Amino acid sequence: MTKKTALTLIISLIIALALIPGVFMLAKVLRKVEAYDFIVNNELWFTIAAEEKTTCEQMLAEYQQQYLADVDQDAQIKNVYFLQKVEFRETEVQPEELDPLTYAQERIYAINEETQRIEVQDGDNLWDLTKTHHLELGELEILNPDLDPDKIYPGDSLVIKPVDPVLDVIVELENTVAESIGFRVEYRKDNTMYTSQRKIIKEGIEGEKEVVYDITMLNGYQHSLNVKSETVTRQPVNAQVRIGTKTTVSRGGSANYGVVNGKRISSLFGNRIHPITGRKTYHEGLDIAANHGNSVYVYTSGTVVQAGWNGGYGLSVLVDHGGGLKTRYAHLSKISVKVGQKVKTGNKVGAIGSTGNSTGPHLHFEVIRNGQPVNPLNYI
Repeated sequence: MTKKTALTLIISLIIALALIPGVFMLAKVLRKVEAYDFIVNNELWFTIAAEEKTTCEQMLAEYQQQYLADVDQDAQIKNVYFLQKVEFRETEVQPEELDPLTYAQERIYAINEETQRIEVQDGDNLWDLTKTHHLELGELEILNPDLDPDKIYPGDSLVIKPVDPVLDVIVELENTVAESIGFRVEYRKDNTMYTSQRKIIKEGIEGEKEVVYDITMLNGYQHSLNVKSETVTRQPVNAQVRIGTKTTVSRGGSANYGVVNGKRISSLFGNRIHPITGRKTYHEGLDIAANHGNSVYVYTSGTVVQAGWNGGYGLSVLVDHGGGLKTRYAHLSKISVKVGQKVKTGNKVGAIGSTGNSTGPHLHFEVIRNGQPVNPLNYI
């Protein structure tokens, strides 16, 4: 081999060695695959193969659907979206840089904090529970849409703080709910009747209205609720009651409900429909919001047949007026009568409180005729 030939071989070898990194680099570039980055608020969460994008989108849709589980099936779903900015961005990566769909699912379903629940204990009432757990009035009902404030029992589980997922879901919906319109009671004085007597001339009939609600939900719970419109479909018919001229239980003003001097009627008798879930609950009495300690008076003369603690009613009094008519006064803070005691129209039976299953100071006034609850608005 001549020196010239050897030199040529050496130069060729040097050139070949110099080209090897480029060849490897080219091979690496040729190995890249099409993919998508999943970006949340400009943060990369995971990268999936291009052909898996449809499956991942379906996974995201199923994740959103879980927050529609308790929505009334007749509600109009206007929009479902993530609170965070979510997007897929096209990219090219090495195969080993791809994340499996199982990892993508873990990231999507990740949570910051689990749902917090409490178990109802003997003697608990909703008013005290809200104070203990630093909640506003009404929040417990929002967090527990199936909750009937008059029917919670020891052992029941209540949500006091909702799940906090990493990926938040907003649902905007509209729902139309039929709601009752309370009737008024017109009193007619009758000087031929004793002060303890009263007679229903005409029973009242509740009206009805269709209420359209605009609702926003965050992670399955009510975030905002606004009345969009109201349409009266049936006007209420007022009740007419004849009372003795010296009765002590007439209204005497817009805030005097006969049995108590209150602020307003906070809950009517009968069916109530939840604007989100569409579920019905039945309220057997009339709730009258009033100041704690206000006196509660018996509707008309009778005999006390129950006085003391009575489960969800808390401190309550039941009076038998004869003829199949009884009245109940519940959630009292104090009782002023005893079982067997005779009471006359206007006698004090107790004071306003929030004992039992109560969301705040009010009187639960119940009228029972022949064993069945009837609308108390006909009797006050």
